[in-house]
Amino acid sequence: MDEARLAAGEKAYAAQDWTVAAREFLGAAAGAVEGSGYAFHRAGNALMKLRRIEDACAVYERALGDPGYQDAAAVARNLGTARMSLGQHDEAAHAFERALAGSDEASRHKALQGLAGALYEMGRIEEAAEMYRQAAIDPRNPAPGKALNNLGLCFMALDRPEDAVEAYRAAVEVAGYQGRGRAAANLGMAYAALGMHDRAVASFERARAEFGHELSPQVEAAYRASKAARTPAERVEGWSTGEMPPVAQVRPAVGIFEDDGSEADDGDTQFFTMTDEEMRAADREARRLDRTAKRESKPVWVSILVWGAVAVVVAGLLVGAYLLGFGYPTQQMTVNGALGAYSAGEAVDPYWVAVPAADVDKAMSSLPPTWQSYTVGAIERSARASTVEVSIVHEQGGEIAYQFSLAREGVGWKINGVVTAFDSMEGGI
Repeated sequence: MDEARLAAGEKAYAAQDWTVAAREFLGAAAGAVEGSGYAFHRAGNALMKLRRIEDACAVYERALGDPGYQDAAAVARNLGTARMSLGQHDEAAHAFERALAGSDEASRHKALQGLAGALYEMGRIEEAAEMYRQAAIDPRNPAPGKALNNLGLCFMALDRPEDAVEAYRAAVEVAGYQGRGRAAANLGMAYAALGMHDRAVASFERARAEFGHELSPQVEAAYRASKAARTPAERVEGWSTGEMPPVAQVRPAVGIFEDDGSEADDGDTQFFTMTDEEMRAADREARRLDRTAKRESKPVWVSILVWGAVAVVVAGLLVGAYLLGFGYPTQQMTVNGALGAYSAGEAVDPYWVAVPAADVDKAMSSLPPTWQSYTVGAIERSARASTVEVSIVHEQGGEIAYQFSLAREGVGWKINGVVTAFDSMEGGI
């Protein structure tokens, strides 16, 4: 081991000069495997920061070849994370299994969660659920909320929404779990799948109001559907409780008599013998006549002035919104749509400005092929250009920040570039 180059590598690593760090650590190993596990481990981390994922995998494999390296389990987890980012789920599973075999009790939950993510991507959902369950109940796991939330996703994929409800409820109640809003939204989806729409609406609203979680378009649609499908209000005499409108005055029918020979109160008699539909029709007609009378009593020039003022105000608001960078679809809607389409393997071209498909594919390839979640952060707006910060959390917990640049197209926004903030990676390396 070249100690001088090892020290140079450490200095560059601390300064986040990943290129120099990788070169110096590899130089310190000088091609020898035995006794060089630490140098290869650090070199692999630096290469991951540089997004040279294939090279990082090769270097991590060399680190694992050092039989005396004490931190081999961490290297195996890093290798699994790298393989996952390349979509090599089978190889990732083998790496996490190796990490699990060598992990101490304090880090066992990390290997379990990594293996669960790989199994899930391979379609081995039941096995993934078991790994997430073990990670969630591991007493050394300081943040079981993530494992519980993912366990709920597995149950939903297995068409077991009742079990998903229990997992999500447990995740929401984990103090300190940063994803409580996401778990509450997922809980709403599980309740909706069970037809328990009152509880679904309460969960969706809790996710947004209490935890500040922004509902994705898909979850927003489920929220609206559950609101529409909630148990209707109690109905009395054909009207919703507390919403009975005034009874319309009906011209009495003269000459109707009760059997005892006395004259009936024809107004009351008519009301109680009308059908529900007749009552609604009568009320609608009364309201129409009232609105007509109000309009006829107002001078025409007043209406013209009012609507003219409204038009000027609306036009001013629209121009101001345009200059401030607002539009429809908004920047966030465009980015959410592109990420959703990319994650589902669908075309993302509708969310981009008119550029060659090859350029779009190249730009989007900087994103990981799969992820656990993402968060839209700061949005910088101007009349013609905007930027959107997005943090993507990998299945294994690593987080990378991206900056989407957008250009105005019509009144809305479309993407024209994606830049990775490499120094934002956390966890897994």
